[in-house]
Amino acid sequence: MGKGIVKRLFKGDKVIWMVITVLFALSFIEVFSATSTLAYKGDSYWQPISMHVTFMLVGVAAAWIVHNMPMLWLKNLATAGYWTGIIFLVWAMVDGVSINGETRWVRLFGINIQSSEVARLGLVMLIAKLLSDGQTEDGTSSDVMKKVLIAAGLVCSLIITSNLSTVILICFTTYLMLFIGKIPGIQMWKLTGAGVLVGAVAFCAIMFTPADLVKNTPFDRLTTWRARIVRSIDPASAEKNQNGNDEQRMHANIAIASSSVIWGKGPGNSDQRDFLPQAFSDFIYAIIIEELGLTVGGLGVILLYMILLYHTGQIAKSCDDPFAAYLIIGSALMIVIQAMAHMSISVGLGPVTGQPLPLVSRGGTSIVINCIYIGMILCVSRYAREAKIARERAKNTTRSSAEQTTAAAETTKE
Repeated sequence: MGKGIVKRLFKGDKVIWMVITVLFALSFIEVFSATSTLAYKGDSYWQPISMHVTFMLVGVAAAWIVHNMPMLWLKNLATAGYWTGIIFLVWAMVDGVSINGETRWVRLFGINIQSSEVARLGLVMLIAKLLSDGQTEDGTSSDVMKKVLIAAGLVCSLIITSNLSTVILICFTTYLMLFIGKIPGIQMWKLTGAGVLVGAVAFCAIMFTPADLVKNTPFDRLTTWRARIVRSIDPASAEKNQNGNDEQRMHANIAIASSSVIWGKGPGNSDQRDFLPQAFSDFIYAIIIEELGLTVGGLGVILLYMILLYHTGQIAKSCDDPFAAYLIIGSALMIVIQAMAHMSISVGLGPVTGQPLPLVSRGGTSIVINCIYIGMILCVSRYAREAKIARERAKNTTRSSAEQTTAAAETTKE
C-alpha cells in the first residue's frame, strides 16, 4: 500500500530521485555546518538553516509539479520562459536589488530572484524547442544554429557586464547542445573557430585594457576579472593578497590540505568554515572535503553528478521525441557543468567566480531553478517510460490480433 502511494506520487526515474535525495541530505548537513558564522552574527541559531530548508522544500514542490506536467506543456512554455528570463534581466539592470555589491536580483512579492538563473532556464527550454522544430529527414536544419545563437547572444549580452562566469557556462552549454543536436559539421567548425577567436580577443581585452579607460563604465569589471586571472595563475600574487580578495582561496586550500584521504574531520567539525567567506555557497565543496575527506566527500560528490549526467543520457536515448531528449540533456548539462566549475575553483584550478554548487550550496533562486531542471528530467523519464509501455501494449495487441486472425482462419479451413 505504502509503496503504491509513493510510486504514484513520485514518478520518473528512481536513480535520479536517489541522487537528488543524497545531494539534498549532503546539502542540509554541510550548509548547517558552514553557516556557523551567520548563526553567530544573527539573532537566531536556526534561522540560516531554516531558510535553506524552506527553499529546499519549495524546490522539491516545484520539481514535483514539473515532473507531473504533460510534455506538450513544457514545449509550449519554452518561448514564454525565455522571454520571462529576458524581462527579468532587463529589470535587474534598470531597477535591480544589490546583494554583496552585485545588482543581479529583482524583488517580486518580497522575494529576491536572481535574474540570470531564470534566463538560463528559459534559454535551455527554447534551445531544445528550436532544435526539435528544426529536425528534417536529412538532419537538423541549417537555420537552427542562427536562431540558437541569437537567443543565447541576447541573454549573454544582458549578463556579461555583471557575471562573466555565467556567460561562459551558458556558451559552453549552448555549444554542447548544438553539437548533440547534430548541427551540420561545417557550421560547428565555423562556430568553434569563431568561439576561439572571440575568446582570445576577450582575454586580451581583459588583460591589457587600461583600468582608467573602463573606470565608471559598464565594463569596469574588467579590472576585477584581470585581478582574478592573475591571482589564479600566480600563487605568489595570491599569497601577497591573503588578507584581501584571495582570502577565500587561501582558507579553501587550508581546508582541503587539512583533510584526510578517506574520511575527513567529520560532519560539523570544519575549522575553516569560521574563516572562509561564503563557505556555505561559493566554496562549500572545500568544506565538504575538509569534513568528509577526499574520497568520501570529494570523489563521492563528483560521482553523484556523473551518475546524474550518465543516467540522463541513457534516458535521452530512449526518447522518441526530439524536444524531450534535448530538454533533458540541456538540463543535465546546466547542472553538471556548473558543478564542475564550482569544484574546480574550490580546489584552485581556476579564478574565483562565485558559482554555487548546484543542489548543495545555500541559496534561494539557485536551488529552486535547479530543482525545476530536475523536475524536467524526471518528467522526460516518466514520458519515456510511459511511451515504452504504450509501444509494448500496442505490440502485444497487434500480436494478439494476428494470433486470433490465424486461429480463425484455421477454424474456417476445418
